[in-house]
Formats: sequence, C-alpha cells, structure tokens
Amino acid sequence: MTVALLSSAPSLALPGVWRGDAWAGGVSPVVTSGHGALDAELPGGGWPIGELIELLQPPSARHEWRLLLPALRLAQRQGPLVLVGAPHPPHLAALAAQGVAPDRLLWVDTAEHNERLWAAEQVLRSTTAGALLAWLPEARPEQLRRLHLAARAAMPTTTEHTGTLLMALRTDAVRPQASPAP
Repeated sequence: MTVALLSSAPSLALPGVWRGDAWAGGVSPVVTSGHGALDAELPGGGWPIGELIELLQPPSARHEWRLLLPALRLAQRQGPLVLVGAPHPPHLAALAAQGVAPDRLLWVDTAEHNERLWAAEQVLRSTTAGALLAWLPEARPEQLRRLHLAARAAMPTTTEHTGTLLMALRTDAVRPQASPAP
C-alpha cells in the first residue's frame, strides 16, 4: 500500500476545477468590504468580483445591510444594484441616507424560485449591473454553479466595467451542502 500526501502528489490542472489549496491565491479583482478586519480575512483583501459569494444566516436574522453597504456603494459606480427576490421592498430613504443611490437600484420582486434564478442569470448576462443580491434559499449546488459560471463569463475585457459583485443570500441550514462559491 502506498500513501502519498496530497501536497506531494503532482498537480492536477483540470480546467474549471477549483482546488482547495488555491484559496489564498485569489486572481479575481476585489472590491473592499469597507471593514478592515473583514478584508484582512477575505482572500484577495475584499469581496471577489465575478465570483459567487454566499452569505449564510439564520432564518430569523434580519438581512444585515451595514455589512454590505460600503461595497454596494462602490459597486454602484459600475452599474445599478439589482435585488432579486428580496423578502421585503427596499427602504429607499434609508438606503439613500446610507449612500446607496435609489435611482441606481432595481428590485425584481418574485417569490418563485425558478424566476429568481432566471432573473439573476439575465442580470449577469447583461454585464451592466454593479452588484446583484439574490435571495436564493432553495437553490441547489448545480444552480448556484450555473450562476457562478455566468458571473465569470460576464467578466469584461475592458476597464470600463470591472464585473458584477454577485451575492447569494441563503439560510445557514444549507451549510452542510456543497457550494461552488470559492
């Protein structure tokens, strides 16, 4: 019987396969979270652009906008902030008071899971959004992978637009499931 440590095994470079040891070597552009301690923990020093970011929280938790606001303000410089399937209408006055431009916010109101996935994919394909927040509590790993690949495919080759900040908000009950989010 031969036992080899994974680190001593020859590198298997398969296209489209992300390896766990590549975690710290982020190559995606990032946008700062606006929180120094969080940026220090995030690979690359911020939220990755053109990659899937999953935010998991207990079902009883309020969606914590203060964590995301600095990055959303920066992303809005690139294009509109799109909310797909948000559980409540956005409070435009409160968001405006926090520096999020209401005239650069789109709200796609749908409770149907497949419609949320479709809308999110269309936003990514348009390549015009600065940020996409999608509430996808029922998404399966293969559906999230599809969104992740759509975000990557939409990464521009010009410097006019840096790509879309893609965040999927989900319940922490999905923590044991596989995830395509790097």
